[in-house]
Amino acid sequence: MIIVLNKVECMKKQITAFMALIGATALSLSACGNVENGTASDSAAADNTIVASFYPLAYLAEQISGETAEVINLTPSGEAHDTELSAADIDTMANADAVIYLSGFQPAIDEAVETTKPAQLLDVADSVALVASSEHESELSHEHEHDHEAEHDHEHEHDHAGEHDHDHGAFDPHFWLDPQRMRGAIAPTVELLTRVFPQHADTYKANGQRLDEKLVKLDENYDKKLTSCSTPTVVVAHEAYGYLAERFGFTQIGVSGIDPEQETSAQRLEQVAKVAKEAQVKVLFSESALSAKDTKTLAETLGIKTEVLDPLEIQADPEQDYIAVMQSNLEKLTSAMSCPQ
Repeated sequence: MIIVLNKVECMKKQITAFMALIGATALSLSACGNVENGTASDSAAADNTIVASFYPLAYLAEQISGETAEVINLTPSGEAHDTELSAADIDTMANADAVIYLSGFQPAIDEAVETTKPAQLLDVADSVALVASSEHESELSHEHEHDHEAEHDHEHEHDHAGEHDHDHGAFDPHFWLDPQRMRGAIAPTVELLTRVFPQHADTYKANGQRLDEKLVKLDENYDKKLTSCSTPTVVVAHEAYGYLAERFGFTQIGVSGIDPEQETSAQRLEQVAKVAKEAQVKVLFSESALSAKDTKTLAETLGIKTEVLDPLEIQADPEQDYIAVMQSNLEKLTSAMSCPQ
């Protein structure tokens, strides 16, 4: 009898183990089903890569692509005009499914595009209505440039011109600070991504429309608030706001010109200080990516405060996206120029 009972107990244990094995197998199969329907598709999407040369274009690509691709920003920090690429960055560009950039803005990017020759490439310069730099540079910039060149002999003038061809007759690249021009980059981005990933065409079209609506609303806010300003002049770290100034009727005076790497002389600072006094400027704007030394020196001389105005060439604060920073800039501009609220 004892032996029979032991055999029964043994059989019970075997049956229990078998049922546990079946349950575990069922869970495993269920998990595989989830991967196929969700996680696996997400993983496949992550294999799709879009390279953007700097933050505004990365924002554009992220908003339109949604979760269908990974967007890689080649300028996550630093000063966008003079970004440098590593061998890994160039390899990333060469292997990307699509590349979005702005020609004439970042020499290192232009060179990498020429070297890698991406099959699917979008140059947004063709769709955002850029104007010549000379049209947006203040008279101060022209005077400064003339005085600077006058200090050199003919040979040095020739060398200087050769080194800075992008400053003479080139385009003002800062289109993204004008919401209306930023909108111009949406349609070609939708077209590019649809061509590369046609299975997501409907997603790109819908996301593009949503982004366009956001930019329309942003532009309406700028149009509404940047009117009838009492002191329509701003002093900025470099003259990146020409498109806004042109559209909304204010004057920008830069401690540096359109190129932030342009050397700032004592004479230039004196000229800026004079204009600021005459225009009754209340705020001098610096930038997070540039040294604020000159701006702070001017502010102390004039007895006025400084604030940061973000040219949005990089995403300085990961918690603040393009729309949020543009809204913040608008609030600072309206306050500085005493525009009606």
